[in-house]
Amino acid sequence: MAMVVITTLLVLFLSLFVKIAYDTIVCYFLNPRRIKKIMERQGVRGPKPRLLIGNILDMASFVAKTTSQDMNSINHDIVGRLLPHYVAWSKQYGKRFIFWNGVEPRMCLTETELIKELLSKYSTMSGRSWQQQQGSKHFIGTGLLMANGKDWYHQRHIVAPAFMGDRLKSYAGYMVECTKDMLQSLKNDVESGQTELEIGEYITKLTADIISRTEFDTSYEKGKQIFHLLTVLQRRCAQSTRNLYLPGSR
Repeated sequence: MAMVVITTLLVLFLSLFVKIAYDTIVCYFLNPRRIKKIMERQGVRGPKPRLLIGNILDMASFVAKTTSQDMNSINHDIVGRLLPHYVAWSKQYGKRFIFWNGVEPRMCLTETELIKELLSKYSTMSGRSWQQQQGSKHFIGTGLLMANGKDWYHQRHIVAPAFMGDRLKSYAGYMVECTKDMLQSLKNDVESGQTELEIGEYITKLTADIISRTEFDTSYEKGKQIFHLLTVLQRRCAQSTRNLYLPGSR
């Protein structure tokens, strides 16, 4: 009897091990290889990916190099500084190319008509990747921002009334009031002698204040701790999307 139990457990263990090994090989080797060959047959190429990590190190190297020094002047042309890999690879591989975020492919399109066709005809087939959904599911769940296909269409249909023109116009007064408060706060900081100001913090506060007043009839100051915790949670979720996931690890 004991031998039967041990044999059964051993078979179950080996079956589970084989399944995990097979899923790992398919996910991290066979699928990327298959996708890469399919895209190459269609003339779409890109930088050679490394095993498991794809082009993550290449992208990090590009960004580290372009952001290692301050900008010579203030201007809005920051694509080459924040997304230098897009600029470099588009020059090398053309207007459409593929690169790899880990084992997930990323298709870069710069042709307006092709982008328009993708978003109009194939919108239900495009969307967030599995890795993006995994990294943010504890922050925003599987709501509209992370839904794909029919789920996205269904949720978009539900929330559409909240973004009707007349409803948004009714919020104009709150938005103007919040903006005036933000500008006054900025003016006070300048008059107090501060020479450097982080505008992003003011804009973040303004956005949170508008959301608080229009949706919850309160102010940002009352919910400051909540917004701070949400910001921390957002950073943690963004970091988690950079991790590699092994099948069966979650």
